[in-house]
Parts: sequence; C-alpha cells; structure tokens
Amino acid sequence: MRQTTKLTDVTIFTGYSYIGSCSEFVWIPGDKIGDRQMPSRFIFRNLKCEYDVEALMIRKDLYLRSTDGKEYIVSDFQITDINDADNVSGVAKNFDLLFEKFPEMKTITVGEKVIVSKKTQVVAFKAVSNMIHAVRAGHGIDVQQAQEVSEKLVEEVLQAPDAIMNLMDIKSFDDYTFTHNINVATICLLIGQALNLSREDMNDLGSGGLLHDVGKLKIPLSILNKDGKLTDQEFAEMKSHPAYGYEILAKSRGISERARMIALQHHEKFQGGGYPKRLKGQEISLFARICAVADVYDALTTDRPYRVAMSPYEAMKILNAGIDSHFDPKVLTAFIRKFSLYPAGSLVSLNDGSYALVLKNNPSSVIRPVIKIVMDSSGRRIKERVEINLLEYKDLFIKGPADPAALNITANSR
Repeated sequence: MRQTTKLTDVTIFTGYSYIGSCSEFVWIPGDKIGDRQMPSRFIFRNLKCEYDVEALMIRKDLYLRSTDGKEYIVSDFQITDINDADNVSGVAKNFDLLFEKFPEMKTITVGEKVIVSKKTQVVAFKAVSNMIHAVRAGHGIDVQQAQEVSEKLVEEVLQAPDAIMNLMDIKSFDDYTFTHNINVATICLLIGQALNLSREDMNDLGSGGLLHDVGKLKIPLSILNKDGKLTDQEFAEMKSHPAYGYEILAKSRGISERARMIALQHHEKFQGGGYPKRLKGQEISLFARICAVADVYDALTTDRPYRVAMSPYEAMKILNAGIDSHFDPKVLTAFIRKFSLYPAGSLVSLNDGSYALVLKNNPSSVIRPVIKIVMDSSGRRIKERVEINLLEYKDLFIKGPADPAALNITANSR
C-alpha cells in the first residue's frame, strides 16, 4: 500500500479564488491491483467553504496551502461523497507539490539573447513618449511612428521565438503608461505568434497594443495612481478610458479599425459583464481578447502605488481563474503554453543546490524548462554555457526561486 499524506490547517483555492479551509487534508494514493490502477482518493476533514460546496465541485483543479507556506495542486479532482460534512471525500488524478512563489520575470542576466533589443526598446519608449505628449497637448498621434515601432517589435519577436522576454521595468509610477504599453504590445505579439497570426495581423496587433491605453491620458493622475479604493464616481471615470481611447484613435488617420477596437474593447469579458458595452464571446474582436490577457498580466507583475508586483506564478493563477469568464480560453491557453509557470529569464534554485537561469519553456511540461547553470552547488559561478533540458534529467528539478541580489546578478542587459 502506498504512503498516505496528511496536511493540517489547509487553505483551499481554485485558481486565485479563495474557497475555504479544512483542519486536515488526507491524500490516499490508489493501489495497483494486477494490471488495474485504482483511483487515488482524498478526504477534507472539517471542511469550511466560503460560499458552498457546489462552488468547489464545479472546478477541475485545487490549490492547497499548508501552514508552512508550501503549495500543492490536486489535479482533475471530483467530490464523490458529501453526506458526512466532517469528512468530505473524492477522487483525483494527481497530488503534487508546487511552490509558494516564483521568481520575477523582469530580470535577465548579461549576455543572454532577448526578444526585444535595447535599441528597439529605446525607439519604442520615445514613440510612446511622443504620443503621450502629443495627446496631452491636444494634437494628433504620429501614426507612422507607431506603425514603425510595431513593425520593429514584430520583426524581433518573429526572429527570436525562443529568446528571453525582457519586459521593461517600471522606474516611477508616472512612467507606467510609457512602459506598460510597450510591454503589452510585446506580450500581445508573443500570443499572436503562438496563434500563428499572419504578418499583417501581427503589425495591427502590435500597433493596437502600443495604443490600447491611450484613453487613460484623459484620466487624472490622481485617479490612475490613487493609493486605495476608487470611489464610485472615480471608477466610473476610469471605465471611460476605452471610449476615450477609441475617440482619440478615430481622429488619427492611418490607424486600422482593428487597432482601434483593441483600445475600445480590451476591458470586455469573454462571458460578458465587462465595459464599456458588456460584449461577450465573438462580439469582442480577437485582437482585443489577446490584449485583455496581455494587459492584465503586465499590470499584475508590475509595482503600482496600491500594491506590490505579483510573481508570474501568482499572476498566472489569477489569469487561470478567469478562464471561464474573463478571458477567451483559446487565447489564454496559447499564452500559458508560450510563457509557462517559469518564464524565460527566471532565476531558480535546483534540488542539488545549484542555481540556474530559465532559457525557454517546454510546451509538454511547464515545470521542466530548458535552463542554464549560473552557479554550482559549491557556490562557484559558472561562466561557460552549461545548458540543460530538465525533461532529460529525471533526478534534477526546480526547487524554488533564487534571489538575484544574493547571487550578485544584475538585470542590466535591457
């Protein structure tokens, strides 16, 4: 009989949504009888749900967090018996350890090949800066400059599909609009690449990504950067920025209607309930559905006045929690496969005591990417390139995040 696992004082999540807690979670691996593998079972003792058990039953995967900070995933679970409220039981496919935190993706080391060159980032920043100052001065947008930047981004994304994604860091809150638009455009293009969009589609998608938040230039900074909850009136004003953006772009000749629709629709939700028009499904343009994912991901992984940046893993959980309502499942699935739980550029520690840089993901296994050893288990820095595909090393795996400061690694290759 295989060993039973018990966790005490467990909090329960589905995606990022808090479901409840239990005094004990028991995992009972299924035995193999002859050629037949029996299903694994679990028991929640003293289960307390925030809402009701039905909210738990409709989900596919569970995340469990124990008191020592460790996280676990229960995959493909199904509750089979709720007759005894103190011992709710069911069956599941797997029970595996995850990690509480994953390293930030906005960190890369010197010498690595990146998706967007520093030169192109500088050109993009200047273009967005010109656009912002022009709109604030009441002038039109330099459409040609925006399109040229989009074409540069498309070219670099297509030429380096496996390179590390180097999103721009936020240096001050007032600079958020500058860098956020460039980051969103880059992420949009990577999703577009995963969806096999044409070059023409990619150019329009890139332009729309760069301009998607232009309407926020009509929103006061006191609202954009407010440290705390917005009032109803402030939130209503904030929700006006997609319409403002469309109006600005409609006055700018040369911007395609597809790019304009990104500005107008990137806050619509796939199952309805978004703004400004509460559209749903295919009523929302594909490009806006792509931008919705990119916009939320970069916002979550960026420091803002009202909260600290989340790790990619935490952001992924929020996105995944919205797969049934907020985001197009096809688009979000393409995003997750492209980015993985360990985004390229993440610094991680391995079970043998060494440290590594994630180079690229393995689509068939989001937790076993291709890595480069940067420090061995004895603490010696590795200058030569020792590249390892973790799919080929069963005894080597990622243990958790590594602190770049502790390793004396700096992100100065942007």
